[in-house]
Amino acid sequence: MRPRVRTWRSVALATTGVLAIAACGSSGSTGGSASTPGIPTGPGVTSSKITLGVLTDLTGAFAALGKSVTQGATLYWQDQNKKGGVCGRTVELLTKDHGYNVQNAVSLYTSMQPQVLAFQELLGSPMTAALLNSIASDTVITQPVSWSSKLLSNPFVVLSGTSYDLEMIDGLDWLMKNRGLKTGDKVGHIYLEGEYGEDGLLGTTTFAKANGLTVVPQKIQPTDKDMTAPVQAIKAAGAKYIMLTSTPTQAASAVSIAEAQGFDATFMGNNPTFVPTLLSGPAKTALQKRFYLAASSSPFAGDAPGAKTVRDEYLAAYPQETPNAGVDFGYGQAEIMYAILNAACTGGSLERLALLKAFQKLNSVDTQGLIAPLDFSKPGQPPARQAYVLQPDSALQGGLKVAQPLFAAPLAETYKCPCL
Repeated sequence: MRPRVRTWRSVALATTGVLAIAACGSSGSTGGSASTPGIPTGPGVTSSKITLGVLTDLTGAFAALGKSVTQGATLYWQDQNKKGGVCGRTVELLTKDHGYNVQNAVSLYTSMQPQVLAFQELLGSPMTAALLNSIASDTVITQPVSWSSKLLSNPFVVLSGTSYDLEMIDGLDWLMKNRGLKTGDKVGHIYLEGEYGEDGLLGTTTFAKANGLTVVPQKIQPTDKDMTAPVQAIKAAGAKYIMLTSTPTQAASAVSIAEAQGFDATFMGNNPTFVPTLLSGPAKTALQKRFYLAASSSPFAGDAPGAKTVRDEYLAAYPQETPNAGVDFGYGQAEIMYAILNAACTGGSLERLALLKAFQKLNSVDTQGLIAPLDFSKPGQPPARQAYVLQPDSALQGGLKVAQPLFAAPLAETYKCPCL
């Protein structure tokens, strides 16, 4: 990690200098506006169109999430284009499927990057990690569908919500206050190897240290399907609370195994660990009984103002689809991108460095409850620290109900990630 962090920071310092020079050089000009087409532009921008990249998973381990996030973003830009788009231009999405394969993602990024102004979506922690140096050297604003706190060191990454470590801190705090977890208990954590899993585990170990808990970690691989071994190891260690930073199918396996073995365990997952299609399978009963989810974006059936708007639009546009919370996140993420593009246009430029400057001035982004309130004006710090606690419910569209509205644990409010 160290060489990459130095690279990002060196780019950030160089960028600061460029922006300062640009500001000095433009002091006598009138600048541009949302109705001025003749402003400086970057890749993917013409006089009538802005092209944004979507590099996602439509066929791999997180295909259901990738599809829904992309559909949500598509709905937002359709709405915004009807209102005039951005800076007098319509916004179009260039979408490619990496199938949750790092090598594919790197190759596709290389071909897409010169064609787009920014990346509306980059799904997957391993893919994002592999591309961080390129994102920095290409100075391209990128919104990952990944919430790893390790991304916060890269100034061009827009973390749209609460990081995995903070989700676990909020989730564990809720378990202590609402589900009987107490000081002195053991807590299991089944986590994927890599930045996604390790960041979730970081939150668990941090909370455990502050609250007198013992962690029983169990590392797994993306290809692992049967969670019998890690569940049995955690049970043998005497833990009855299990945190999950895994794929949805792995989460379903773990919860089902506990149920089948008569193991009275309570599970709390990071936000990518659930998709509603799980409730159509054999894990339905166990998930509704034992599983909770910590996430900073609204469930599809949420009662936030933004969630109702998105729900109505999605059901009209995709009546045959099975919706999930990724729809709300994708729509909210597109709202964030609009805020960046609009601020850059108002500042007189649609160049990539102008987007960075505009992004780092956004101190209050409100998506009407689709995503927790966001403050991007403190580079290197999480833009949000709140999370919902959600519970599977097959009776609801999207398969999740709100067990706890947005909140931040006291530890989450003061927490500083040691990886920064």
